[in-house]
Amino acid sequence: MALLGNKVTTNLGAIAVVTAVFLVYLMFDEGTSEQSDEQVTQVEANTPDVFGTDIQFNQLQENGQLHYRLRAKSIRQYIDENLTRMEVPHLHLRSETQPPWDIYSQEGFIQQLNQQTPPEDVVFLRSQVRMLQDHPVNGNITLRSDSFYLYPDRQYAQTEDDVIIDTQVGRTTAAGLSADLDTGVLTLVSNQSQRVHTIVLPEQFKKG
Repeated sequence: MALLGNKVTTNLGAIAVVTAVFLVYLMFDEGTSEQSDEQVTQVEANTPDVFGTDIQFNQLQENGQLHYRLRAKSIRQYIDENLTRMEVPHLHLRSETQPPWDIYSQEGFIQQLNQQTPPEDVVFLRSQVRMLQDHPVNGNITLRSDSFYLYPDRQYAQTEDDVIIDTQVGRTTAAGLSADLDTGVLTLVSNQSQRVHTIVLPEQFKKG
């Protein structure tokens, strides 16, 4: 499934518009969200191999520093299907070059991409997803969408749903987004029904 549209590349501290063609590649079992929902429903008909409540998991880097911390109200793990479901997950993701991100949603799933070398985890979050960062220069940054795919090892996030970005400069809306969380660069997507649109706060004109 490919989505063609306009692309806006922006650093979190600035707005720069570039017109181009953006290709959204297949993710999460290479199926549509409807197919993924059906697969998840079939898996959840089985008894989970692991069930836990108030879970916290810490993933460390090779140097022993914290890479990310994952908390969830509950988890259900299905080993044979390579799927973990989470309720009310909270992901605290750290980077060597950027301030940490705190990412929240009502529901989430983890699946390992074994076809990758080395294998990597993809985290799919949906329902009231919020990504927050407190940047020492750019101030508070909040991304909101109905769903996000996160690749913690690559410090990468992507959504094909409408997204809202709130910063101290103003608010930007788009039809989708990909984010390099290690550099702070966002690529915004537009389509016929949702253009990339930015509202700049009046205070910013006074500063200029």
